[in-house]
Amino acid sequence: MTVTATGPGVLDLGRVRGTAEVRVNGRACGVRVCSPYRFDVGAALRPGENTVEVEVYGTLAPHLDAVSPTHFVFPGQRVTGLFGPVRLVLPEG
Repeated sequence: MTVTATGPGVLDLGRVRGTAEVRVNGRACGVRVCSPYRFDVGAALRPGENTVEVEVYGTLAPHLDAVSPTHFVFPGQRVTGLFGPVRLVLPEG
């Protein structure tokens, strides 16, 4: 990701199924366990190239459903991951 200025900024991960953790340039920007998956990343941004790391932790539901189908796993629990769209929102100007 290339940023031309530093200052306020929000990283919006869009649709996520699981717990998401975000780091920008090695700096922790937060953990979210439910929507909205938005992170204040302004303090971690620097002019030029930036490194964004997103880790999504799922549950055992997809695995358990695959190896031993059970009525305890609901349809919405069968998928996990980052589905997006991912957007970096910077103030205009």
